[in-house]
This record gives sequence, structure tokens and C-alpha cells, in this order.
Amino acid sequence: MTLRRTLALLGLAALVAGLLGCPHQGAVRNPKLAQAHYLLGDDMLRRKDAEGAKRELIRAVQLDPDNREAQNLLGVIFFLEGVQKLNILEREQCLTGVAAEEQMKEANKEFRRAEEYFKTVIALSDKEGRIDSEALNYLANVALHFKRYDEAIALCKRALDNILFSQRQTALGTLGWAYYQKGDRVGAARELRQSIFQEPRFCLGRYRLAKVYFEEKAYEKASEELKRVVEDKACPLQEAHELLGLTLLKLRDPEQARVQFEKCDSLNPRSCVSEECRRYAKLM
Repeated sequence: MTLRRTLALLGLAALVAGLLGCPHQGAVRNPKLAQAHYLLGDDMLRRKDAEGAKRELIRAVQLDPDNREAQNLLGVIFFLEGVQKLNILEREQCLTGVAAEEQMKEANKEFRRAEEYFKTVIALSDKEGRIDSEALNYLANVALHFKRYDEAIALCKRALDNILFSQRQTALGTLGWAYYQKGDRVGAARELRQSIFQEPRFCLGRYRLAKVYFEEKAYEKASEELKRVVEDKACPLQEAHELLGLTLLKLRDPEQARVQFEKCDSLNPRSCVSEECRRYAKLM
């Protein structure tokens, strides 16, 4: 941390302490103090202190419910904690039975908390006459998690109404996946193609497009997209290796299919995807 940043944070801490020392503050609305708590929370999160960040950010929104930055950052934190709990369920331990049910309940709890904060962010943005595409996309992913596909589609379309949204590929990827989950493979392929047109290195969108092609039995197209994903070292998607293995089996190349299943297993041997890849390899 630079000296300038250290001094700035010390100044913020002093401001918080000074304002807290003022009489009759309590839980009275105080935007200035709320912003100080937000900045401290933001810094704690950058230093990977999520619990400390949450304490500061919750205090910020208690002091000023209209602090959109604090509301948004809380939404992001709880969303990521939900994803982390899903990863424990599916990628780190591959839980089953009661343990899996309990872990899913915990993940759902985090996603619901994130949802409330993002809804507040969007309401505040609407009052200001602006479109918060990032918050809308997060909210769409929460809706997708809970299988509310029409809601996810509507939220993504709202996010994309903002022509200044710099991460359009993410909303297009979510939109395409919502169509896919709903059973509309034509709509899914259309939006997913657009997502990788916007950002050719958007590997999640490319993997999802390959999955649509696989379902459509367009195995050559699926193989072409998947090879680009697995060759990208910045995108270690186990699922892409698994799907490429299955695609190569359809294309009657069992030797290369086995290579992909083995690569899939090696990326994360404890995950549920690895178990599937090992099973496919044994069946060959």
C-alpha cells in the first residue's frame, strides 16, 4: 500500500471515529458517515477481508439506505459467497445426500441476500433515471439460479438496453443460457453467438454455444468451439473438456476423447465433473 493511500485511509478512519463521537448520531441518517464506512469496506474487500467489509458496508446502508455503491458491493459479496458455496457442493467436495441439501440451502440463502441488495440498487438507479446494467446482470444470474427463466431474460434485456454497458457479452451470455434452460435452443444460439462476437475470448459463452450445438447434433460446430475453449489457458473449464470428449465420441475419435476425459479429471479430481469424466473413460 502506498503512503498516500495509507494516509487517506487513516483520514477516513479518523473521520469515522470523529463522527461516531458526535452526540445524537446513533442510527440517524448520515450520508457523509455512510460514505466513509463504504470506503473503508471497499478497502477491506480489496485486502480480502470480506467479513470486515460486510460489517462496514452494512453500517453504511444503515446510515444511508440510498448509498447505491454500498448496496451494490454488498450484493456482489453475497453473490460471490453463494457461488463459493455452490463450488464447495459441486467442485471442491462433490457432496451428496443430506450434506448436499444443506449446502444448497446455504448457497440459496446467500443468493437471496444478494438479490435484495441488487433490487435496491436497481430501484435507486431507476429513481436517478439511469440503467445499472451490471446490477441487472447479477440479478438475472440469481433468477437463473432459482430457475426463474422468464425473469432472467427480462432482466438481461433491460441490461442490454444500456448502449454504454461495456460488458455486454456477460449479459448476452446470461440471456442465451436462460433461453437454453427454458428449452429455446434457437434463441440460445442467437444470443450466445452475439456474446462471443462482442468478446471472442468470452470462453464461457463459447462453451455454452458449443453445448447448444451438441444438443442440436451439430457435432463439428461444437468441436470447433470447444477446441478454442480448451486451448485457452486463461479458461480452465473442466466442463469444456468433458463436452469435447463426448463430442469426439460422436465424431468417432475415441482416442482423442479419452485424452479429453483424462485432462478433465486432472484439472480438479475432487469435483463432480471429474467423477463423470472418470466414468466415461472407464466405459470406453
